[in-house]
Amino acid sequence: MAFWNAAHSDEVRFILQQELRELRNYFAVLQAIASGHTRQNEIKQATGLEHITPYLETLQQLHLVERIVPVTETRPHKSRRGLYRLKDNYMRFWFRFVLPNHSQLERGAKEVVFNSAIRPELDHFASIVFEQVCQQYFWRMGLKGKLPFAPRQIGGWWQANREVDLVLLGETQALLAECKWSSRPVGIDILRDLEAKAGEVMREAGMENAAYALCSRSGFTDQLIDFARERKTVYLYDWKDMVIERGR
Repeated sequence: MAFWNAAHSDEVRFILQQELRELRNYFAVLQAIASGHTRQNEIKQATGLEHITPYLETLQQLHLVERIVPVTETRPHKSRRGLYRLKDNYMRFWFRFVLPNHSQLERGAKEVVFNSAIRPELDHFASIVFEQVCQQYFWRMGLKGKLPFAPRQIGGWWQANREVDLVLLGETQALLAECKWSSRPVGIDILRDLEAKAGEVMREAGMENAAYALCSRSGFTDQLIDFARERKTVYLYDWKDMVIERGR
């Protein structure tokens, strides 16, 4: 299978050995983040490392890891809502799927690993990449003047157990977007859920005028399409159309 090539299986290890000492500890941190432990306390618990900050700082200096905060934060360096993520998606895949299953893969169990470990998680893995693609798409569309306003910031938003995939902030307006990498068409329930989060996001952003965008891998229900036609503040972006626009 294409995801595994024995000749390159230790490529990530070799690269990191050139830059890092205590490789086992750094690998533990990177694997924890790739597996979804994105808060500092979560990483600390997952790795068992008492002093995690120096490792995270070094990984950020090497541009392997980045710390992100909600786009509405006015003092990002002081934010307690910071999350860590791997910047490179190839490395994120390697630490999420290849490293934990390295022994099996070396023995030729590619199909077993793919079916048991990778296939069930693949859509979730791709959904994070899809958010990044949507963010790039919105920047590009904003520069072309094809959005309701020119965004000055684009990023995610979260608070406790509530989150919005992307929030585009302009001078006086905001666009809240959900990016759904699902095999099912996006329905009006997703829009309603997004609208329910808008009040808190807008208060933090200090704005009043909100619009909504839904990005979908598998299109939209007829009900949502009809509703969006009647509302000037709801925008639908199909993955196929986004790819066509990217090629222009």
